[in-house]
Amino acid sequence: MKVLVMHAGQDAQDYYRVREPIRAIREGGFDVEIETVRGIATTVRPSATGGEGDVVAADARGADVVVLQLPKTVAMLQTIRVLQDDGVAVVVEMDDLLSAVPYGHLAHDALVRKGMGRRASECARAADLVTTTTPALLEEYAPHGRGHVIENAIPRRIAELPPAYDRDPEVVTVGWTGSVITHPYDLQEMRSGLQQALDATRGRSRFMVIGQKLNACQLLGLGEEPEELPWMTDVDTYTHAVGEHFDVGIAPLRIDRFNTCKSWLKALEYSARGVPFVRSPSAEYERLGLGWRAKSPKDWTKALTSTISDRERRTEQAVSAREAVLAGHLTEHRAERWVAAWRQALDHRARARRKYA
Repeated sequence: MKVLVMHAGQDAQDYYRVREPIRAIREGGFDVEIETVRGIATTVRPSATGGEGDVVAADARGADVVVLQLPKTVAMLQTIRVLQDDGVAVVVEMDDLLSAVPYGHLAHDALVRKGMGRRASECARAADLVTTTTPALLEEYAPHGRGHVIENAIPRRIAELPPAYDRDPEVVTVGWTGSVITHPYDLQEMRSGLQQALDATRGRSRFMVIGQKLNACQLLGLGEEPEELPWMTDVDTYTHAVGEHFDVGIAPLRIDRFNTCKSWLKALEYSARGVPFVRSPSAEYERLGLGWRAKSPKDWTKALTSTISDRERRTEQAVSAREAVLAGHLTEHRAERWVAAWRQALDHRARARRKYA
């Protein structure tokens, strides 16, 4: 079986959903040939009305299965149908509910108001099979029943780096990764909880953001500006930094439709790097079952204060979480499931061709 994977050109998504899974499949010795491309070459028939035209041919490069990461345009929907007409199975890979991106998010205008999120759903429904990161996403994108949840996982080389809990710092760094632009409401879930914990451990704690803090100080009512480590596009560099700079992580999420579908990746990254963490009770964080659960400001204050103050407590949690990653959440643990999904898509396309032959 030959598989052509079109990646979306977005660093973290390509890393966790394309590059590292393909590396694991190749290292696992599976009988599958894989090629990756940034885009599918197509032939477009000009529109008689001056529009964008219609896709009338697509180059699968000899593949039996084509995987499209985050397709969300009319042209991609047309490409799916052209490929299927040529007997090529199409898998759509989705890791976010694009139609539910909240107002205030950097991509809200394109994905929601201009309909690209709706187009993504149409592409998924046309596919032979859909792969997603969460069960909630599968319900949204694969109502036809042709789909698999393949959860996010961590490369072994990252999980085996020296863990953060080996340090015994005088000042404990509480850290968050992300940008307020793409998480416009999440930090506020802690309300006064973080500042109260920092006040209770004054002189022994500090707050740091890896990414873009922007107006986080104002959003959280902090007495001091958090430190900022600028965002790193290379994911290996970023995951190294998480373990090198954070002693305690936070993963607040507003519980809305978009975040309910969101994966457990941030919690998994903390766990892999030996960083104990406090997190919101989102569906996926609950399913993963790692970290300390916090819902109210009082919960955040209590969990963070005790974690900052008690090295033994935070080490015990971090060791247990890291062991869970090593035991069942490495990229190599998912390799067989990726290949099985692609084969199922190929079987579906073969059945569809026989049905309409």
